[in-house]
Amino acid sequence: MADYAAFTYQVPDNHRHSIVIDIEILVPVPIEGYPQNRKLPLRAKALIDTGASRSAISNSFVQAAKFVSYEKCTIRMAKGEYISSVYVVDIIFPHGISAGNIKAAEFSGRHEFDFIVGMDILRMADMAITNAGGITVLSLRSPPAGKHIDFSQ
Repeated sequence: MADYAAFTYQVPDNHRHSIVIDIEILVPVPIEGYPQNRKLPLRAKALIDTGASRSAISNSFVQAAKFVSYEKCTIRMAKGEYISSVYVVDIIFPHGISAGNIKAAEFSGRHEFDFIVGMDILRMADMAITNAGGITVLSLRSPPAGKHIDFSQ
Protein backbone atom coordinates (compact mmCIF):
# COMPACT_ATOMS: atom_id res chain seq x y z
CA MET A 1 0.00 0.00 0.00
CA ALA A 2 1.29 3.48 -0.90
CA ASP A 3 2.42 5.77 1.90
CA TYR A 4 1.10 8.82 0.04
CA ALA A 5 -2.12 10.06 -1.54
CA ALA A 6 -2.28 11.41 -5.08
CA PHE A 7 -4.70 12.62 -7.71
CA THR A 8 -4.55 13.58 -11.36
CA TYR A 9 -6.84 16.07 -13.07
CA GLN A 10 -7.21 16.56 -16.82
CA VAL A 11 -7.92 20.22 -17.57
CA PRO A 12 -10.82 20.59 -20.03
CA ASP A 13 -9.81 22.01 -23.43
CA ASN A 14 -12.11 24.99 -23.01
CA HIS A 15 -10.53 25.87 -19.66
CA ARG A 16 -6.79 25.73 -20.29
CA HIS A 17 -6.18 29.35 -19.21
CA SER A 18 -6.29 28.26 -15.54
CA ILE A 19 -6.58 25.13 -13.42
CA VAL A 20 -9.72 25.02 -11.25
CA ILE A 21 -10.39 21.81 -9.32
CA ASP A 22 -13.06 20.51 -6.96
CA ILE A 23 -12.21 20.52 -3.25
CA GLU A 24 -14.07 20.39 0.04
CA ILE A 25 -13.74 23.05 2.72
CA LEU A 26 -14.52 21.87 6.24
CA VAL A 27 -16.97 24.16 8.01
CA PRO A 28 -17.54 24.05 11.79
CA VAL A 29 -21.00 22.84 12.75
CA PRO A 30 -22.52 24.70 15.69
CA ILE A 31 -24.25 22.45 18.20
CA GLU A 32 -26.55 24.29 20.59
CA GLY A 33 -25.06 27.51 19.25
CA TYR A 34 -21.39 26.63 19.74
CA PRO A 35 -18.84 24.88 17.50
CA GLN A 36 -18.01 21.46 18.98
CA ASN A 37 -15.04 20.16 16.92
CA ARG A 38 -17.43 18.80 14.30
CA LYS A 39 -16.98 19.92 10.73
CA LEU A 40 -19.13 19.52 7.65
CA PRO A 41 -17.41 19.27 4.24
CA LEU A 42 -18.80 21.74 1.70
CA ARG A 43 -17.91 21.45 -1.98
CA ALA A 44 -16.02 24.34 -3.53
CA LYS A 45 -13.99 25.18 -6.61
CA ALA A 46 -10.31 26.00 -6.11
CA LEU A 47 -7.86 27.80 -8.38
CA ILE A 48 -4.30 26.41 -8.39
CA ASP A 49 -2.16 29.57 -8.22
CA THR A 50 1.63 29.20 -8.01
CA GLY A 51 1.87 33.00 -8.08
CA ALA A 52 0.04 33.32 -4.76
CA SER A 53 2.30 33.08 -1.72
CA ARG A 54 -0.66 32.29 0.53
CA SER A 55 -4.05 30.68 0.05
CA ALA A 56 -7.27 32.68 0.06
CA ILE A 57 -11.01 32.17 0.45
CA SER A 58 -13.85 34.15 -1.17
CA ASN A 59 -15.90 36.51 0.92
CA SER A 60 -19.09 34.88 -0.41
CA PHE A 61 -17.97 31.48 0.95
CA VAL A 62 -16.91 33.08 4.25
CA GLN A 63 -20.33 34.68 4.65
CA ALA A 64 -22.23 31.50 3.72
CA ALA A 65 -20.15 29.36 6.10
CA LYS A 66 -20.23 32.03 8.86
CA PHE A 67 -16.48 31.82 9.39
CA VAL A 68 -14.98 34.07 12.05
CA SER A 69 -11.77 35.98 11.34
CA TYR A 70 -9.03 35.86 13.93
CA GLU A 71 -6.57 38.38 12.46
CA LYS A 72 -5.85 40.75 9.58
CA CYS A 73 -3.05 40.72 7.03
CA THR A 74 -1.75 42.91 4.22
CA ILE A 75 -2.21 41.55 0.70
CA ARG A 76 0.11 42.88 -2.00
CA MET A 77 -1.06 42.70 -5.59
CA ALA A 78 -0.16 44.36 -8.87
CA LYS A 79 -2.92 46.93 -8.24
CA GLY A 80 -1.58 47.79 -4.78
CA GLU A 81 -2.11 46.68 -1.18
CA TYR A 82 -5.19 46.07 0.93
CA ILE A 83 -5.98 44.76 4.41
CA SER A 84 -7.75 41.39 4.51
CA SER A 85 -9.35 39.25 7.17
CA VAL A 86 -7.71 35.86 7.77
CA TYR A 87 -9.53 32.58 8.47
CA VAL A 88 -8.20 29.21 9.57
CA VAL A 89 -9.57 26.52 7.26
CA ASP A 90 -9.13 22.83 6.51
CA ILE A 91 -9.43 21.66 2.92
CA ILE A 92 -9.65 18.25 1.31
CA PHE A 93 -8.43 17.63 -2.23
CA PRO A 94 -9.64 14.71 -4.34
CA HIS A 95 -8.55 11.25 -3.14
CA GLY A 96 -8.27 12.36 0.47
CA ILE A 97 -5.27 14.68 0.30
CA SER A 98 -5.82 17.23 3.04
CA ALA A 99 -4.34 20.48 4.27
CA GLY A 100 -5.31 21.59 7.76
CA ASN A 101 -5.07 24.80 9.73
CA ILE A 102 -4.46 26.88 6.62
CA LYS A 103 -4.42 30.64 7.20
CA ALA A 104 -6.49 31.86 4.25
CA ALA A 105 -6.88 35.54 3.46
CA GLU A 106 -10.27 36.78 2.26
CA PHE A 107 -10.75 37.97 -1.33
CA SER A 108 -13.72 39.61 -3.00
CA GLY A 109 -15.14 39.82 -6.48
CA ARG A 110 -17.02 37.46 -8.74
CA HIS A 111 -14.96 34.44 -9.72
CA GLU A 112 -15.58 30.87 -10.83
CA PHE A 113 -13.80 29.64 -7.68
CA ASP A 114 -14.17 30.03 -3.91
CA PHE A 115 -10.64 29.16 -2.87
CA ILE A 116 -7.13 29.92 -4.10
CA VAL A 117 -4.54 27.21 -3.46
CA GLY A 118 -1.31 29.15 -2.95
CA MET A 119 2.28 28.16 -2.39
CA ASP A 120 1.71 27.74 1.37
CA ILE A 121 -0.21 24.55 0.50
CA LEU A 122 1.64 23.57 -2.67
CA ARG A 123 4.97 23.48 -0.76
CA MET A 124 3.52 20.59 1.28
CA ALA A 125 3.14 18.40 -1.81
CA ASP A 126 4.67 17.47 -5.15
CA MET A 127 2.95 18.91 -8.19
CA ALA A 128 3.46 18.42 -11.92
CA ILE A 129 1.70 20.02 -14.86
CA THR A 130 2.24 18.15 -18.11
CA ASN A 131 0.96 18.77 -21.64
CA ALA A 132 1.45 15.49 -23.53
CA GLY A 133 -0.53 15.36 -26.76
CA GLY A 134 -1.81 18.90 -26.20
CA ILE A 135 -3.76 17.83 -23.10
CA THR A 136 -2.99 19.70 -19.87
CA VAL A 137 -2.87 17.47 -16.78
CA LEU A 138 -2.25 18.39 -13.15
CA SER A 139 -0.93 15.71 -10.82
CA LEU A 140 -0.50 16.20 -7.06
CA ARG A 141 0.84 13.91 -4.33
CA SER A 142 1.26 14.28 -0.61
CA PRO A 143 3.51 13.97 1.20
CA PRO A 144 6.25 14.84 -1.31
CA ALA A 145 8.52 12.14 -2.69
CA GLY A 146 12.05 11.65 -1.39
CA LYS A 147 13.62 13.02 -4.59
CA HIS A 148 12.92 15.70 -7.18
CA ILE A 149 11.54 15.23 -10.65
CA ASP A 150 14.24 16.30 -13.10
CA PHE A 151 13.09 16.59 -16.70
CA SER A 152 16.62 17.45 -17.85
CA GLN A 153 17.87 13.91 -17.23
